[in-house]
Amino acid sequence: MNNKPSHCPSADMLVEFAAGSLETAESICVSAHLHFCPHCRGTLHRLEQIGSHFMEKNCEAVSHRASQSSGLENQETLLESVMAKIDAAGVDEPAQTTSPKGQFPPLVNKLIAATYEKLNWRRLSKSVDVAGLKTGQNKFEVALHRICAGGKTPKHDHRGLEYTVVLKGSFSDEKSVYKEGDFILRQPGDTHQPMGAQNGECICLSAQSAPIKLQSFFGSMLNGWLRIRPN
Repeated sequence: MNNKPSHCPSADMLVEFAAGSLETAESICVSAHLHFCPHCRGTLHRLEQIGSHFMEKNCEAVSHRASQSSGLENQETLLESVMAKIDAAGVDEPAQTTSPKGQFPPLVNKLIAATYEKLNWRRLSKSVDVAGLKTGQNKFEVALHRICAGGKTPKHDHRGLEYTVVLKGSFSDEKSVYKEGDFILRQPGDTHQPMGAQNGECICLSAQSAPIKLQSFFGSMLNGWLRIRPN
C-alpha cells in the first residue's frame, strides 16, 4: 500500500505488542494497523530483533548458572522454560504482506468468520451501523462501525478508552482526517463528531471500554441506556 497511515500507535504500545504483553482487544487493533503501515512493521521488526538478542543473552546466562548449580537436567528444564516464553510471544500477523486496497486485514477476516457467516449489522443512527465481533475477552466491545458516505455520527465524548483503526474509506472530525490504516486513541473526556467522506462509506474497527456519552439534549436522555457488549 503506497499511502502509509498518518496516525500510529505509541512506541509503548508497540513495545508491549512485541513482548506479547498487550491485552487482547488492543492487540487486535494494533495488528490491524500493522497490516497497513510499513513504518510500524519495521519498528516492530527491530523491537523483535532486540528482544531476541536479550533472550539469547538470557539463555546463555541461565545455561551457565544451571550447569554450575544443578547439573545438566536442571539446565535443560530452564532452557525449555525460556524457549516456551519465546514461542508464546511470537506474532505472525505483522510479517504478512498487505492485500490490495479496500480489503480487510487477515486477522479481521478471521474474526468475522469466527463470529458470523455474514456480518450482522444493526443500526445505531441514521448514518452509522455496527457489527460486533467475538474476541474471547470481556473488557472491550470490539466491533466494526460503518459510516455512510457523508454521514455524521452524533456528537459525543468518551467515558473510557476507545481504539479505532480505519479499514476502508475515510472520515474526519474536528481534529483531523483519518484514512485507511490510521490508528486513533480516544481518552475519557475527548469530544468529537466523526463524519464520513463524501466519496464512499467508511468502515472502522473499534474497541471500546465504556459507552460513549451523547452531547445533544435528546441524546443526553439516552445516555443512561447506552451499554457496551464485551465479547
